[in-house]
Order: sequence, then structure tokens, then C-alpha cells
Amino acid sequence: MGAVIGAGIFVLTGQEARESSGPAVVLSYVVSGLSALLSVFCYTEFAVEIPVAGGSFAYLRVELGDFMAFIAAGNIILEYVIGGAAVARSWTSYFATLCNHNSEDFVFVVDSLADGYNHLDPIAVGVIIVVCLFAVLSTKGSSRINYIASIVHIIVILFIIIAGLTKADTKNYTPFAPYGPRGVFKAAAVLFFAYIGFDAVSTMAEETRTLPAIFLSGLLDQ
Repeated sequence: MGAVIGAGIFVLTGQEARESSGPAVVLSYVVSGLSALLSVFCYTEFAVEIPVAGGSFAYLRVELGDFMAFIAAGNIILEYVIGGAAVARSWTSYFATLCNHNSEDFVFVVDSLADGYNHLDPIAVGVIIVVCLFAVLSTKGSSRINYIASIVHIIVILFIIIAGLTKADTKNYTPFAPYGPRGVFKAAAVLFFAYIGFDAVSTMAEETRTLPAIFLSGLLDQ
């Protein structure tokens, strides 16, 4: 749960509601959630049939051979590198909002680098270093921090939902889908990022001795 609830749901919801889907962003979450659910079923099947550590790499190595497993491993590494960078970058946005500043105020521009690649974010780099140190120094400690962060995230989400409902205005739901079905599916493609992380549960299959149904429920909780 800690791997899933994070920058995606907090940052992307408003962005996609404004730029792509409008109030129909709820439908976008349903579409991307159904897509993630299909992946969950696949991971559950593989994890039960091939209960080893390694996730997608291990499954594809058994089923399709080393080359396809190598390609999958590369994609997974790329996914987590980009995902980690995006989440770390969101910390700068949070901090800038807290300080009533623009996030660009905390970014350094290096003229010697290519345009588009010359924005350096020291806060994001610092967050990544701190998280890596916690993970390396103490697995149990990082697990506890993740557990606490997950609880805080859930509380914040519940607060936003309850506070939003008390201030809700039905006029804001019209038009419900200003960009049409195309906007709903366009937003769904981006919002799938909010579900990324559920696949990490399958890497614990080798250390799990519970029923498949319990393992499935753990994936669905993500």
C-alpha cells in the first residue's frame, strides 16, 4: 500500500481533471483501476504457480526464456527509476506549495546542459538519498516508516474526501465530461501511474506461506 498511495493520487488527480477529463476523472480512475486489476490477477496467478522472488523477471524467465526476462527486467528498472524520480520531484512541489512559492523557485538551471535537461532539483535528490539511506541501513526501520506514511496518506485522503463533500457544489459537475470519452481515456492512461507499485507484492511470494486468496487480497489492497 505504501508503494502505491503517494504522489500519483495527490498530484495527478487535479492535473488530469483540469487538462483532460474534468469531473469525469472519477471514470478515468475506474478505467485505469480495471486495467490494474487485470494485471493483479495475472501477477496472482504467476505468484501462486511460481512462488519465487523476482517478480516479472522470474515469471518470464520460466515461461519465455532469459531474453524476454532480460527485457522485462530492463523495463521494470526503468519504471522504478522514472517513478522514483517523479515522486521525488513531487516533494519539491509540496514544499513549494507549503512555502507559498512556485516549485521552479527551488530548481537550479544549468546553462551548460541541453535545454529541457538543465533543471536540477536538489530537494528531489536529497529526498532520494534519504530514502535510500533508510532502506539500506534498516529494512525494519524503513518498513515502519512506510507503514506510518501509509496511515498518514489514508487519513489525508479521507480528510480530502470528507472536506470536499461538505463543500461540494453540484454545479461543478456540469459539464461532466467536457473533453468527451477521449479525455476520459487519455486521463486514465496517465492516472495508471497512481496504481504503480502493486507488482512489488509478488516479489514476496517466496517468503509467503499463506493461502492464494490472502495473497490476492494483498494485491487488491494496493
